[in-house]
Amino acid sequence: MLKRDEVFYKICFDSLLEGLCIVNEEGRIVMINSALEDIFGYKKVELIGKKIDLLIPESHRNTHLKHFAAYTKFPRKYKKGKGREFLGLHKDGSLIDLEIGLNYFKHEGCFYAKALVSEISVRKQKEQLIKEKNRTLEFEVQQQTNQLIHIVSKLERSNLKLKEEIKERIIAENRANMAFVREKELNVMQTKFISMVSHEFKTPLSGIITSASLVEKHNENVNNEKIAKHANTIKSLVIQMNNILDDFISLEKTESENYPLHLSKFRFCDLMNKLLEDSKAILKEGQRIEIAPCKLPIEVWQDRKAVEIIINNVLYNAIKYSPEDSVIRIKFHRNDLLKISIEDQGIGIPKEAQQYVFDKFYRGKNALTIQGTGIGLNTVKRYLEKLNGSIEIQSEENIGTKVFIKLPIDFEKLKTQVLKHKSIESNH
Repeated sequence: MLKRDEVFYKICFDSLLEGLCIVNEEGRIVMINSALEDIFGYKKVELIGKKIDLLIPESHRNTHLKHFAAYTKFPRKYKKGKGREFLGLHKDGSLIDLEIGLNYFKHEGCFYAKALVSEISVRKQKEQLIKEKNRTLEFEVQQQTNQLIHIVSKLERSNLKLKEEIKERIIAENRANMAFVREKELNVMQTKFISMVSHEFKTPLSGIITSASLVEKHNENVNNEKIAKHANTIKSLVIQMNNILDDFISLEKTESENYPLHLSKFRFCDLMNKLLEDSKAILKEGQRIEIAPCKLPIEVWQDRKAVEIIINNVLYNAIKYSPEDSVIRIKFHRNDLLKISIEDQGIGIPKEAQQYVFDKFYRGKNALTIQGTGIGLNTVKRYLEKLNGSIEIQSEENIGTKVFIKLPIDFEKLKTQVLKHKSIESNH
């Protein structure tokens, strides 16, 4: 039975992946396993009864003796992986990196120390390689940092030249914020007053744009680029002012609960062509509009003026908040509804501002320095509610905005269906 036990335990110890070494209180080796033979290159018969110092480099033996003497007096368990690394001496005289875990036990009144040993030369080599790579990276980072410092220094010098402009922008933003507060406080009074004034401005503005068009026509024979440029600027500015006045006039109308709808049948593509033609005067340098052509005539029964204001506001926003050399894409589709999408490549709407874009007078923080009133989308939403339509906005700051508009093709038919549905519900 004892012989069988000895064979069993030998198989158990030799099957360990880690080297096992048991020494007595004198520091002599009493037992090892096959893994330890592989680590140090010795056979079992060469180590049994020998001092453990045989496996320690000569330069480290005195230190090891002190540690071992202290360990026999005050033994404790040391787990592996806690930084317990040391150098071992191979039979061929080479040094090997090792990691050790220590434990102890007593048998028949005698003290024994048990060590589990793993060779970590490959790991140490990898660690060294990582350290070298880190040093290389640190050097490269330092170089990049120096370059960045140089670039930042140049930028700071450039920023000094822009200080005055920044100050002016801050003043402008502060004024805009103050004006925004005042606008909200005087909302009702302003709306009525500006609407009244807007009507009065319409006539002279119409005369100005007519005159600018005549100047362009007379200039066709002369072909003076400066005259053409200034005439186009006049038309662009008049159109912008006209749009602002329309916004305020529309605001008063949509806020009125008794606003009457003026329904008529019209071709949607004809309306779109008119809006695209009008928008040419305010397109920025290099801006262009891409629109899917009308393959079939789309006839709608709606308030034409309201639909014009809705699309006009969204389209002009796309132009105003997009940079030069950008593309604005318009698509539309008809089934039971007329679906229109207008996509730009502009400054976009900050995420935190998207829930407020339909609030009257609200403007996102990135739009404060751009001319605007903050009532365009509010007016659009109010008109769509009256026309039983809807609007949805998808936007990402500095990427662009996509606006989806849905309108009933036949407002009267929709209205009849809604009334009929309500009548059925009330009867039930």
